[in-house]
Amino acid sequence: MSHTVAHVLPPLHGCVVLVVDATTGVGRRVTSQLCALGAAVAVVGAGHPGRDDDAATNAAFLCKELAGIGLVALPYQADVERPESFRALTGQIAADLGPVTASVVVVPTASGGEGPVRAFRLASGVVAASLPAGAEHIEVDVSRQGFSLEEAAQSVVERLVRLHVQWRTPSG
Repeated sequence: MSHTVAHVLPPLHGCVVLVVDATTGVGRRVTSQLCALGAAVAVVGAGHPGRDDDAATNAAFLCKELAGIGLVALPYQADVERPESFRALTGQIAADLGPVTASVVVVPTASGGEGPVRAFRLASGVVAASLPAGAEHIEVDVSRQGFSLEEAAQSVVERLVRLHVQWRTPSG
């Protein structure tokens, strides 16, 4: 007797997503969920004023944690205080993981002042402009959306899953 085993690819298989501010809060949840759904994630940590941590080290540790459970995530560096540092990022990611199909930039709450919010929005604009044609860009502004961290992350992930399914489905 022969049995046929169907192998179903995860919904985001083949999707490469750049996530900025990926190591804490919404960004970390988005990163973990995207990886679990089969996406390869380019993890960019982002420093925040008043936080005594190293964003690049946090990104490396998160990627190591995800790789330890068989998921694909690589750490990258860019400085939100220097938005131009994001210009070459999509090319570097494409060389390592494949063309970026989507990006997510998490804009921090204004609790640290308007400076960081402005810097993240500028960086978000540079990221969006550097994406290949047809790639999706999502800016998550938690303070404006009024979602909990979990709701905000789930909203982003669901949107990317819907888009990726559309990309893979041949039209009429």
